[in-house]
Amino acid sequence: MALAGGHSETSEATPEIQELVKQIRPAVEVQLDQTFDIFEATHYRQQVVAGMIYHVRVKTSAEEDCVHLRIFLPLPHTGERLQLQKAKTAAMNDELNVM
Repeated sequence: MALAGGHSETSEATPEIQELVKQIRPAVEVQLDQTFDIFEATHYRQQVVAGMIYHVRVKTSAEEDCVHLRIFLPLPHTGERLQLQKAKTAAMNDELNVM
C-alpha cells in the first residue's frame, strides 16, 4: 500500500484491478475511439488520495499492444462513481508511468 499522496511500486494486476478495468472498459473504448478483443489488466500502480488513483497497463491484443489507464475510485461515502481520468495507447514494454 502506498503512503498518502505517494505512488506504489508497479505490481501484477489482481482480480480486483481486473474488475475495475472491466467496469471502465466502455469509457476507454469511447475515449480512444477503438474496440478491443482483449482487455486484460497486467500491471498497476496506485496512489492514495481522497480515494484511490490506479495507473493500469491493459493488454489489448495478442501482440504487444496495450493501453495505460488512470482510474479514480472515490471514497465510498461520496457516492461518486468510478472515473476514467486518462487513457493512452502504449506498448507492453513501455514503463507504466504516472500520467
